[in-house]
Amino acid sequence: MRYSVLHGPVFSVLEIHMNQGERVVAQPDSMLSMTSGLQLSASVGRRGKGNAWLSGAKNLLGGESMFTAEFLAKRDAQVLTLAPSVQGDILCLELSDPSGFYITRGGYLANIGDCNLQIKYGGMKGVMSKKGLFLLHASGSGTVFCQTYGAIIERDLAEGEKFFLDNRFAVAFSDTITYQLVKATDSVRDSIMSGEGLINRYTGPGKVYYQTRGKASLNFLSYLFSSYI
Repeated sequence: MRYSVLHGPVFSVLEIHMNQGERVVAQPDSMLSMTSGLQLSASVGRRGKGNAWLSGAKNLLGGESMFTAEFLAKRDAQVLTLAPSVQGDILCLELSDPSGFYITRGGYLANIGDCNLQIKYGGMKGVMSKKGLFLLHASGSGTVFCQTYGAIIERDLAEGEKFFLDNRFAVAFSDTITYQLVKATDSVRDSIMSGEGLINRYTGPGKVYYQTRGKASLNFLSYLFSSYI
């Protein structure tokens, strides 16, 4: 199996070349085109993750679809093309045990290989940091593809190095990184009046990937409601 990202960084698509027996798991409604030797099936939640409906409910909490689509190559030389739901680039995360990545709400597009994807509880700081209570954790030895809004910037943090980011722009970060919710400035007044309020502080070592555009912020009550659906 081989893949390439085409037409980036704004109107990116993911093209995957598959041989017989190879599989791709993706978000529903992400298929742009496929050749005739591919078989499409759908399931609730993620295959092999215990109770299917519970797995699907966890997907919803993480900002993903309750269902997953699976593409199986029935013969060699098949091509699948996936398109993100937003105008932006596609981030390819190569996984290697024992480390992994956290993917923020709505970022997951697809995965190939031996990937272990689980929804993890992020606590109240997840609500306040504009990405919801839950994050998707990816580990294993496969590849996970993330959809982004705009272009992708990579920041490599050294041990103990700190980096501040409005989490509307965060896409993924290494699970070796710790993050805390902090005021944008020492002054509460300046934090509020600047429009930044509370932001995330990431502390290395590890990588942070973020996008060059972010969706407009909601008011607090609207945001709390949207975090649960």
